[in-house]
Amino acid sequence: MPTTSLPTQVAGPSTIHRGLKIALWAVMGAMTLSVIFYSEIPLLRKERAYLSTIPFLIVPHIVGGVTALLAGPLQFSSRLRRRSPKFHRVLGRVYVISVLIAAPLAVILSNHRHDPRAKYFVVAILVQAGTWIITTLAAFLTARNRHFRQHREWMVRSYAVTFTFVGTRVLQPIPAWNHFSEASFAMTVIIITFMAILIPDLALHWRELTTR
Repeated sequence: MPTTSLPTQVAGPSTIHRGLKIALWAVMGAMTLSVIFYSEIPLLRKERAYLSTIPFLIVPHIVGGVTALLAGPLQFSSRLRRRSPKFHRVLGRVYVISVLIAAPLAVILSNHRHDPRAKYFVVAILVQAGTWIITTLAAFLTARNRHFRQHREWMVRSYAVTFTFVGTRVLQPIPAWNHFSEASFAMTVIIITFMAILIPDLALHWRELTTR
């Protein structure tokens, strides 16, 4: 009597890729919540009096930054892109506009108090904001010119720079992190911005780098 065996299901590359993607977004979400509760809310309470004098600067900056941070993950949803390409395009424009509002205001806010000790921080924010604007405009232009593979790569770079907002704050609960000098913290911001470009590029081109 012939026997048949049930096929063994093995997780394919797509399943593994999907699992890694979910894990990555979960870690990034946890990091973001940590920054909100341990860094940003206490800062807003501490600096409430000062921030209330510049609502025309701080409110658009916060709204633009938060919008870009929340819109980015939706832009990477393949399912949403297939089912509603129009929404994907509209949300992409919202993301670009949010960055173009938040980035210049970050530079202005970094030097608003005209504190000579903040000169290193101003340089770091110039590097960070400039990189944010360049990568975002590159993502927009490649989409408009229908170079969709390049658009996806530039969007990954842009959102990685967006996430440096979290990356530069997530370690603040560690006491040693708060004892950095102005120059050391500024250098850290620049290094994290550089890594935000380098690491996604390595991930995007890992196959080309490791196989013939």
